[in-house]
Amino acid sequence: MKTTLKITGMDCASCAANIEHALKKTKGVQSAGVNFASEKARVEFDVSQIDASAIKKIISELGYDAINETAEISEMSNHEHHHTNEPIKKLKNRFVFSFIFGLPIIYMAMAKFVGLPAIPIPPQTEALIQAILATAIIAACFDIWKYGFRGLLKMRPNMDSLIFIGTATAYFYSLIILILNSSESLYFESAALILIFITLGKYLEAKTKGKTGEAIKKLIGLQPKEATIIRDGQEIKINISEVKIGDIVLIKPGEKIPVDGKVIDGYSAIDEKMITGESIPVEKKIGDEVIGATINKTGFLKIEAKRIGKDTVLAQIIKVVEEAMESKAPIQLLVDKISLYFTPVVIVIAILATVVWILTGQSFAFSLTIFVTVLIIACPCALGLATPVAVMMGTGLAAQKGILIKNADALEIAKKITMVVFDKTGTLTKGEPAVTDVIEIKNQSPKS
Repeated sequence: MKTTLKITGMDCASCAANIEHALKKTKGVQSAGVNFASEKARVEFDVSQIDASAIKKIISELGYDAINETAEISEMSNHEHHHTNEPIKKLKNRFVFSFIFGLPIIYMAMAKFVGLPAIPIPPQTEALIQAILATAIIAACFDIWKYGFRGLLKMRPNMDSLIFIGTATAYFYSLIILILNSSESLYFESAALILIFITLGKYLEAKTKGKTGEAIKKLIGLQPKEATIIRDGQEIKINISEVKIGDIVLIKPGEKIPVDGKVIDGYSAIDEKMITGESIPVEKKIGDEVIGATINKTGFLKIEAKRIGKDTVLAQIIKVVEEAMESKAPIQLLVDKISLYFTPVVIVIAILATVVWILTGQSFAFSLTIFVTVLIIACPCALGLATPVAVMMGTGLAAQKGILIKNADALEIAKKITMVVFDKTGTLTKGEPAVTDVIEIKNQSPKS
């Protein structure tokens, strides 16, 4: 059996790799793929050994939330819009707040290095102001600390764990120095600026991920929102999600066909180019099949609903596009393996670097700087995001052009293509007639 789960709480490719690794080790799970860009997990499992609730429990124990993907096609657009816009707005507000509070810290820390006039306040007061502002920024970006600390507790560190260790070390070290009234350097600005830049990166990342779903939204937008059905001899307009198999649906000229069905009365021409690519409308009479989301051009039709919701042709096309977007190219499998071990290795390297500098006679403050630097610069969130976003954008843009790509493997292999052969008349046309030339014909008198 296969199930698709929506996972929330993932912050980097390491999160996705950890979840996937845990699922694959679970008895009864035949295959598992977790896509960080789409925040979805597709799991195939043996129902005699494990069920969907147990799979969700495994994900929950790792510190993430998983819900079933059960939204019907008519509800998906609003669901996705809400899902993508809320986190983006939240991250934007968090970044703006952090940046405003971070500006004074930047000025106080950098003014003397760039020749700007220093603020005329005692050093201890300046340090206290930096501590207060840094604390406010940490509070605003506390999710990063929360997820990072949680990853460490569960012995599955992620990119946020690197940020947490680095910024917490700089912040608490500086706080101790401030309390002891020591003359050593403070690192409040390091903790604050790192969190500001990471938040900016997460905001831009969320915007990029949000754009990748535009193709799906456009495909979903092809589906009409309402249908006119005939019940007890009366025409009733209902939401598309309320249509049932066997309902008699009335389609007037110019309307989209709401569901897949069979014509039981009427005669018309249907524009099916969004499905078949045929530019010429297809005549439909009693007994003919019609496809949802195609356009009724001329006459009135009564159809019997045969396939609704996720079973329609349009829903199946959307499913193919989604699966292609969420599939992993061979190069992504390598990236996932690297991401799984990357964070623990970086933590070990940072500790070793710190110890080496201390043993060579450097001060603890300098060695601490090295520790924080190694942790922060080794946060390649793009490592795990670049390939899935490229796949999602590529398959999405292709879908908008009427090209369905089955999986990411096909995209990676496509670089070797040297020739494309089309075997269907009209495939490369626009599907609409157009005037190409106007030729004037002059009347000539017949020769006598």
